[in-house]
Amino acid sequence: MNRFRGSILFIYGLILALLAFIYRDNLVLAIIAIPNLTVGSILGWKKFKIIVIFLLIGFIGLFINTYLVSNTGEIVFDTGFFIIREGVVDAFSSIALRLMTISGGTLIFLSLSDPYETVKTLENDLYLPKGISFSIYYALRLIPLIQRESREIQNIRVQRGYRKYLVTPNDFKTFLLPILSILLERAYWTGIAAELRGFQMRKTLHRKPILTIYDYIIIALLTIQVLLPYYIYYLFPLG
Repeated sequence: MNRFRGSILFIYGLILALLAFIYRDNLVLAIIAIPNLTVGSILGWKKFKIIVIFLLIGFIGLFINTYLVSNTGEIVFDTGFFIIREGVVDAFSSIALRLMTISGGTLIFLSLSDPYETVKTLENDLYLPKGISFSIYYALRLIPLIQRESREIQNIRVQRGYRKYLVTPNDFKTFLLPILSILLERAYWTGIAAELRGFQMRKTLHRKPILTIYDYIIIALLTIQVLLPYYIYYLFPLG
């Protein structure tokens, strides 16, 4: 049995995602984002490194976008031909910290939860419809498969004379199209298999959830992060 209850981890990741959009102060976001992403990356690097890689790629695109759109204000960095102004730093840090918070919560949820137990606890504890809980279970099971198939497609691309790493738009096209085709086919046959197994006829039995010490630790950490602005600006005012 998993030490962490899937529903508690799901709530943890979900509330972190909400806090990423609610909080506006970069200091608060940084205090939440950096520890969560660090812990999530350590726990999930082996099985979910693709999320970390996509996050790093997203940072590159985010910087280019903010540089083109928000390069205004006082000069922060100047090499003569490359100038970065305050607007780029503010916009990039604000969005990047939100992405880090969401990714950190997601990685912690994925790394500590068991897909099969998670779907049962989501139905039992949160009374989620079985269609939604099954979709979450399917997504959890799909991520390791995507990583495995990504490696296989990458090896096939090398054998056919393409470069190993994706650089040009054509590289992304030759990589993403096979992935999407495989995912669509797998989703189609997974749905058929679930119906043949009587998915619509399955009934959910609700029992009183039993929390472990690990669940209470997660709840305590989440409570601290929810109350973080109060701790910083009311109990310990800066300046």
